[in-house]
Amino acid sequence: MKKIKKRNILSFGLLLLLIAVFLFPYYVMVVGAFKSQMALQLIPPDLNPFINLTGKNADYVWRKTEIFLWLTNSAIVSLGTAVITVLIGATAGYSFAKKKFRGKGLVFMLVIATMLLPRQMLLIPNYLVAMKLHLTNSRIGLILTTVSPAFGVFLCRQFMESIPTELLEAAEIDGCGEIKRFVKIVLPMALPALGALGIFSFFSAWNDYLWQLIMIADKELRTTPIGIALFSQGQITNTGYQLMAAMIATLPMLLIFLACQKFFIKGITIGGVKG
Repeated sequence: MKKIKKRNILSFGLLLLLIAVFLFPYYVMVVGAFKSQMALQLIPPDLNPFINLTGKNADYVWRKTEIFLWLTNSAIVSLGTAVITVLIGATAGYSFAKKKFRGKGLVFMLVIATMLLPRQMLLIPNYLVAMKLHLTNSRIGLILTTVSPAFGVFLCRQFMESIPTELLEAAEIDGCGEIKRFVKIVLPMALPALGALGIFSFFSAWNDYLWQLIMIADKELRTTPIGIALFSQGQITNTGYQLMAAMIATLPMLLIFLACQKFFIKGITIGGVKG
């Protein structure tokens, strides 16, 4: 019992250490956002969260930047990407899980194979296609080219395989049509998988700096990653402004995660579910 107790104490101590290591950058960001440049230039920097706080950084960021426009554009692109990814994942995942058709195994393997390709390898081909279709420098073009359905199809297929086929057959016998079975039975039961997929897709689209930088040229269409990066380039000597902008950009993500963490945690283990 003593050995087990010591082991638990050691494990708990290591866990606290890891939490501190991972949270320390966020602590610096939050506290530093409310510190003056003079306080941040001290050695070591003044990171006391109870004294010498200022709201000048927030006032400057709101007045001198278009951060609200950046957040709005990011929200539109991320939400649109998440919705389309969930729709494709749900319908295709259901087909692969519960329908029989010739070549199903081969088609599913090809879908999964696209997940093995590095995104950097597809930047130029995707941009050329978007340019030919006149989708560059537009929100709808950015949404359509950001959607990555392969992971969603895999996730939904793995979850929907666990739905009893007998339940769908019983509904069919009672006269329930294909669409009604999918909407009334499959979708409610697959809600945890769809919620997790939506969160994953939303976060991925929100943080996709490189592709948004390539696709967007107009100032009015800049997203949060692009706007923060350009703003930081002009504020190299003022760390407080940069930290405040970063904190404001991080806040929506944090709120969404706290509101939907149940689906997020569920999505971590969904891939192991087998029918």
